[in-house]
Amino acid sequence: MAKWAGDRHTDALIVVHKGKVQLERYWDDIGPTTLLNGRAITRSVTPMVLGFAVADGKLSLDDPVSKYISEWKTDLRGKITVRQLAQNASGLEVAPATPIKNVFDNKDLCLAYCGDVARAALSYDYVREPGTKFETAQENMQLLALVIERATGTPIEELVSRRIWQPIGGSDATFQRDRPDGKARVMCCMRATARDWTRLGILVARNGKWEGRQVLPPGWLGTMETPSARNANFGIGLWLGTPYSPLRTYFEGQPGVVPQSEPFLADDVRIMEGGGFRVVYAVPSADLVIFRHGPTSDKWDGAYLVNAALRGVIK
Repeated sequence: MAKWAGDRHTDALIVVHKGKVQLERYWDDIGPTTLLNGRAITRSVTPMVLGFAVADGKLSLDDPVSKYISEWKTDLRGKITVRQLAQNASGLEVAPATPIKNVFDNKDLCLAYCGDVARAALSYDYVREPGTKFETAQENMQLLALVIERATGTPIEELVSRRIWQPIGGSDATFQRDRPDGKARVMCCMRATARDWTRLGILVARNGKWEGRQVLPPGWLGTMETPSARNANFGIGLWLGTPYSPLRTYFEGQPGVVPQSEPFLADDVRIMEGGGFRVVYAVPSADLVIFRHGPTSDKWDGAYLVNAALRGVIK
């Protein structure tokens, strides 16, 4: 596994089986204390916090977002439900790609680089009936965080720190902010150590528990891993390894971008995934977690690391 990963420009690889670190390897001046950009792995963190808001009675998954986003009170966008945001079926636009020099002409770039992330997220237009198409649109998770913050009266980063990060013993980590002392950007780019990204995987593999203590609300992982209506490989904040897809897509109706040579050897593979194949795999049935960080590789195979580990376990 280490040789395969190293040949594919990996800079960090950790494998944990039954609570024991079986492999921890770093490349290219990366080490255990390096804060690694998880990119879209970040989009699995806010849905974990959503579970607390639901369990505490602060919101319901089927609430229209207009209940929390007053700016959309009389707007078609207001009928989008919290669940539809969380499942990437909001019906909001997917911004077209433009050169990075055109930041203010591109809503996705403005979401990442302009100085008011909430205002940027609220600028996306309604283009289709909510719940009718799966698209990993950048704004969905940022809007979900805004809903959670308004429902609970607490900044999203404070909720993550107090209710997840501290209970699992996480070390220093950071969200990117839209300005000094501003709002956290949660659609991308949380930075944490390789070991702490792996801790999140252990939380998923063990049904929301850390060292026997329930951290996530009971049953919430079951909700996160329930296939959504528009994509059998996606729940709420988690990609699902079953059913098998040789080329998994991020946008319904478009070609896939994540190659996988064979089905996973377990039916319960859960995936937290960022751009460039930054990825956390969790396999509850095998009590197995794998974290890989690094840039994109044209030799990537989404099945290899998981199945190599599972074949080793079987042997």
